[in-house]
Amino acid sequence: MAVYGLDFYAQAKYGIDIPVQYSVEPVTAVPTAPGTVHLHWSPSKEDDWTLLRLVRNPLGLPGDATDGDVLLESGHDGLTASYLDTNLTQGRLYYYSVFVATPPDPGTTGPGTWIRAGNTAALAVGDHRYAERMYHLMPRAYRTALHEVTGYEDGITNQTLFTFLKILGFQYDTIKTELDLRTRIHDQRYSTLTQTQHTAESLGVEPALSPRPALRRTRVHNATATARAKGSPDGLRRIIRDLTGWDATIDNTPNLLVDQDQSGLWHPTLQDWKPGIRYAEGEYVQYGAAVYKSKGSSRTYGAAQLLPPVAISSQGRVRRQSYMGERAFAEDFKLGDSFTLEFDVATAGEYDAYGIYTTSHDFAIWDTELDGTKVNTGFGGYSPYVMPVGVSLGRWTLTAGKHRLRFVSTGKNDTSTGYQMGVNQWTITPTGTLRAADVPPQGHPDSALFWSQEPTPRDWALERNPLTLDPSTWMLFKDATLGRLPTGSLGIQTGATAVEGPYSGTSLTFTAPEDGQSYTLSSVANAQIRPWTPTTDYTLGNLVTYQDTTWEAIASVTDGQEPGHSPAHWRPSLMTTNRATPDSSLITSYGIPLRPLHDWTPNTPYQPGDLVIHGRYRYQAVLASTATPPSTGPHDNRAWSYAGPNTDIITASAYARFADGKPLPDLAVDVWWYGDQSDYLTWSSRATAAAVLDRFDSHRTTLSGAPVSTTPTSWITGGGTWSAQEGAARLAPATAPDGTYCAYALFEPPPLSGTAPGSQPFTVSATFVSRPADPTAHQGVALSAKPDLASFTLAARDGLYRAWLASGKYTLTKLGTYPEVKDGERITVCYEKGQLVVKKSAGDGYQMTDLLTLKNPEMTGTYLGFVEIKGQT
Repeated sequence: MAVYGLDFYAQAKYGIDIPVQYSVEPVTAVPTAPGTVHLHWSPSKEDDWTLLRLVRNPLGLPGDATDGDVLLESGHDGLTASYLDTNLTQGRLYYYSVFVATPPDPGTTGPGTWIRAGNTAALAVGDHRYAERMYHLMPRAYRTALHEVTGYEDGITNQTLFTFLKILGFQYDTIKTELDLRTRIHDQRYSTLTQTQHTAESLGVEPALSPRPALRRTRVHNATATARAKGSPDGLRRIIRDLTGWDATIDNTPNLLVDQDQSGLWHPTLQDWKPGIRYAEGEYVQYGAAVYKSKGSSRTYGAAQLLPPVAISSQGRVRRQSYMGERAFAEDFKLGDSFTLEFDVATAGEYDAYGIYTTSHDFAIWDTELDGTKVNTGFGGYSPYVMPVGVSLGRWTLTAGKHRLRFVSTGKNDTSTGYQMGVNQWTITPTGTLRAADVPPQGHPDSALFWSQEPTPRDWALERNPLTLDPSTWMLFKDATLGRLPTGSLGIQTGATAVEGPYSGTSLTFTAPEDGQSYTLSSVANAQIRPWTPTTDYTLGNLVTYQDTTWEAIASVTDGQEPGHSPAHWRPSLMTTNRATPDSSLITSYGIPLRPLHDWTPNTPYQPGDLVIHGRYRYQAVLASTATPPSTGPHDNRAWSYAGPNTDIITASAYARFADGKPLPDLAVDVWWYGDQSDYLTWSSRATAAAVLDRFDSHRTTLSGAPVSTTPTSWITGGGTWSAQEGAARLAPATAPDGTYCAYALFEPPPLSGTAPGSQPFTVSATFVSRPADPTAHQGVALSAKPDLASFTLAARDGLYRAWLASGKYTLTKLGTYPEVKDGERITVCYEKGQLVVKKSAGDGYQMTDLLTLKNPEMTGTYLGFVEIKGQT
């Protein structure tokens, strides 16, 4: 029967700090029937915990004692060590955690601090009726009933046989359920925690995911949807809307920008490695002459690889065993026997330690000691099945050098038949202090732990088109002078139109709004065939003329190798001096130019595949024809197939990144808007100097005085203690004797500093993570606030409020109501030209839904942030 133990990836890879002080391990979850799971754990009556709670979450290991469905609470009186979970959704994975509450502080009531004491997971097996299938596949003579059956056998007549077959059929049901689950491996509603982590890593999601499984899966799901939408019409429309606040219609046409050097003019500037910076996993740096990528810094020690033990106190032996994982197996051990393994640590520091041990029917209870100090007590190795189990080993302060782990048998379960032990591995993960330590990518004992050397990313801006000898496949020049412009001088432009003349079909022209000059952007243009000279260096693909023949370089030419005399460097080209248009094979190799399109004419013979313009649309020939016009609308006819509206699209990408804490104030995204008749409408612009982003991904015990992202402004807090933990701002309010409070964390964005309230547009967004401890309190995004919080507007979960302070109390007036914003949903408030709009994320990719629009709101301040308020009038 399938047994599901702890999915240790949820702890080891998600970085959840779990100080297990009260262990109920091993915690097992065994599917016993379709939609039914039996759980068992081993609580101790001797511990000083006061309350035990079993929590279930279908999305992942519960982040805390409130994160999921509470199935059971039990005290020492009437101690419970098992639970039968029924009526589960078949085909789903379920995750369980056992928490125990410490005694409450003196003078307080209720449970104390909830501490995680064990985890497990199980698959709710589906009923695929394999037992019934096997029953009916058996010959009738072998399923003789206990009573006479005459005529047609309807249903199950031999219940004894069927009961036996259900034992076998349930195993097939389990296999089929597991197979069905694997068909949903990329569906974040059903995937395993491990697969969710792998998906996050493949998408480059950083920083670390939230310990709350619902938020973790939602973030990966949204990242998947965002990645899928990149480059799609819907994705472009969404980006335009998010950047400018304008909606747009995106028309599809064949994408002719097929090479990366055409569609993404990317000039990578890699930051130099600097000591003291905590680099995110996956971030690139330059160190010396090489490029390095930051990687996860956990280190795992396989116990079997550390054999033989450096010390053993037993008549038995310790050997390598491979079954349900590889382990160091202490065989024929007795009570009090022990063995010791030694491991190396290169860098001194503080580490979180996590182990994988094995349980079985003849295993002992054992303690774990690090250099003579106990780090885990009373691990219960008994289980009716052989299975790996995760165990927290606490936080270790290690010096550089050798350390020893000793495993000593201290007892056994009454049901166990022996004192054997199994140790698979243990993993140490540096805490924040060591993660930011001065470990360079090279030359340090731990360099390989933190960094991997990578090939230098290709700099497309420095690539040269072998046909034109120009940087990249595109070239840009000013029409007035025909002078070439340097690489990187092309900004984001729209409203470009096709041009006539020598560059017809391969070029677009536009007028730059900055200087009013006309420019031309050309793809693969006329080949530049220059006379060969022995003093010029040539690269692969360069074209030269020599002795009335055109030659193509097939290797780098640096020593004057002569065409016609050096076949290793030159070959005759497909071009000639009398042929200025590149050969089609060369165009295919080095980039596809924009195809020239002309109006349909009745005297031109057309062949299948030809594209023409007729009216407002494009058509492609499907038959050879002359004088047969295309349709007058978006339809096919006998000779022509509709190929879309007569619209060209240029895709431009802009990338901004905070590399080492410095903002990029000189980068802006400008979008020009044109109507159907190419008439100019308006333009929108957003610059990074106006963007403020604080992910709260660095741990801060207090936000007061802390910088907001990379801006020069700082957080102003009051009414309690605000901190940053695990990607969220958290509040411990200072409550007045009557139970009321008003806590705030505010900042003034640089674009609003020094301006009159309400004179400048702004957009502020925040994600609700959890509700206040007091359900009567309001929480939300504060805007139009003064630094002393004398008045402010609050976009709360359930509506928009206006608050002002009088006689020491706040008066709240509700300005409008909207559907409640739930945990994990994002609220956005936009203000511009006397209109305030409240929106929330809905569906994939943070698509926005308007909740409330308010005309001419009262604006009395320029500070934004968070407010949580309770008990005011």
